[in-house]
Amino acid sequence: MAVILAKAGIQCFQYVLSRKLSGQVKPEDDKYLLYTQTLIRITASYLFFQIDMNMYNKTMQNYYQFMIPRLNGAEIRKKFGYYRSLVKKGVAGFIVFGGELKTLKKHLEDLQNESNNRPANSRCSSNGAANSRLDKAAELPLIIASDLERGLGQQVKGGTLFPPAMALASAFKKGARGKGQGSEIKLLRDSFRAIAEEAKYAGINTIFAPVLDINTNPGNPIISVRAFGEDTETVSFFGCEMIRAFQGCGIAACGKHFPGHGDTEVDSHIKLPVIDKSLNRLKKYELKPFEKAIKENVQMIMLGHLSVPALDNTGIPVSFSKKAVRFLREAMKYKGLVITDAMNMGGIGTFSEEKAAFMALEAGVDILLHPTDPEKIVSYLEAKNIVCNAEHLMRFRKEIDRMPAGKMPDFERHHKLSDLLTEKAIRLTGDFRIREDLFLIILNDDEQSKGTAFARSLKECFPSLKMRIIRKTADIQKIKIPETSFVVAAVFSETKAWKGGDSNWLYRQMAYIKNRADLFVSFGSPYLYDNVKGKQNDVNSRRSSNGAAKIFAYWDSESAQRAVAKAIGKRWSR
Repeated sequence: MAVILAKAGIQCFQYVLSRKLSGQVKPEDDKYLLYTQTLIRITASYLFFQIDMNMYNKTMQNYYQFMIPRLNGAEIRKKFGYYRSLVKKGVAGFIVFGGELKTLKKHLEDLQNESNNRPANSRCSSNGAANSRLDKAAELPLIIASDLERGLGQQVKGGTLFPPAMALASAFKKGARGKGQGSEIKLLRDSFRAIAEEAKYAGINTIFAPVLDINTNPGNPIISVRAFGEDTETVSFFGCEMIRAFQGCGIAACGKHFPGHGDTEVDSHIKLPVIDKSLNRLKKYELKPFEKAIKENVQMIMLGHLSVPALDNTGIPVSFSKKAVRFLREAMKYKGLVITDAMNMGGIGTFSEEKAAFMALEAGVDILLHPTDPEKIVSYLEAKNIVCNAEHLMRFRKEIDRMPAGKMPDFERHHKLSDLLTEKAIRLTGDFRIREDLFLIILNDDEQSKGTAFARSLKECFPSLKMRIIRKTADIQKIKIPETSFVVAAVFSETKAWKGGDSNWLYRQMAYIKNRADLFVSFGSPYLYDNVKGKQNDVNSRRSSNGAAKIFAYWDSESAQRAVAKAIGKRWSR
């Protein structure tokens, strides 16, 4: 810009000078002289502004401001001194994991107040203009964020836990989408608003949701039911509804995981997945929900730890790739805040956290999420003396609420809403009738004890129920199954970070039981049974000709277990 203005000014000056030297001065030449003077003034002002901004950036390089470390809510009392010290050092905010609502709420308010009282220019030079801006930076709210894809109850005791994204999509018929009215769309919007209201009450001003990944790979170990669906239309529709609801309530939404984590067979918490798709394919499918989200003015986008050769053929993860960030900014015209996925994940590949952090900021990323050791990363960045642009970060923090808490949410109504959505989400494929005694087999692929609520609810409908719980230390082949029983095989396998997907043990158990089960129930991924076929019908035809029936609940909450038991109870031919 300065070069363009300077060239224009020089050309005008040369023209006027040549006229004067030739003695051919005309009255209109005074206008050119005025233009020249104006352009010189504008150029000088612009250059001084750039110099001032450059000094501002250099003196502003308190690298803590580009980080959102972890805050363990369950330990917030014990570790409050540490979290307060990070605020004093200038961190942008925290990502909250766990805790009890009342305690968490109070201490988050205290941290926000501490941020307001922080001396901003303690680490900076005596440059007056820069320090003035830093003083304003200190007045900005902390970003208090959390992974609340399923509501406040996903992280905080006392909050409501809602069904996962795929269950919500299952609860609504396609015909109801896009109409903008009606009871079904109202339920959806009520659920998203409930999540925002509870987060706001707790003191959380940013939610890392919606998931904008399209789950096109049934073997995906980390997205699965966290995605709204398997097509661009479904994911875009529900994602944009969530964005509008959150941001309409004053909560910043974050679309993730750019450019799409749906077609992977690797959990990026463990190692770096590769998405080897052409740019045309990405534009046609994976990028569509992000494109729609950008049009909805989503305030934040999270970069996935993903190797995407179509965006960067060097193998550098998108989360700290200059080319990928440039594509998001320029090709997709995104002007909001860009954040990495958690820096403690194995998806950063062979890079150290320190090197990855440096590369991310150098690439133009605005925030580093969940660094393991903030102090160590700051030391590394100070040694590199990297100059980062805080423009997007400052603007974002100006737009969020410091103390978002409003009136106490109607938690009872929210719990009822969650139960209703859970029941509406349940899907049955095939058909079945129960005439015999029920024999329940629970296959538990998770560490926690699961299935007791399901068994208890079934027992109320089927007093003669017999059951066996098979965990990873056991083998289903050692279980004797009565020949005349109606066999229900219920699988508990949660989609969660660091697990790496469903275990080989689970698939071995399912392979054994597939020819004996009359009904399969998934309290998790609906893809588990893609290759499972039940035993063929007998003469009495107690199930459909397509083999064993299947019920998909999408998650394993007690309300989901009760709802499935209720659905099974309705099929008993007494």
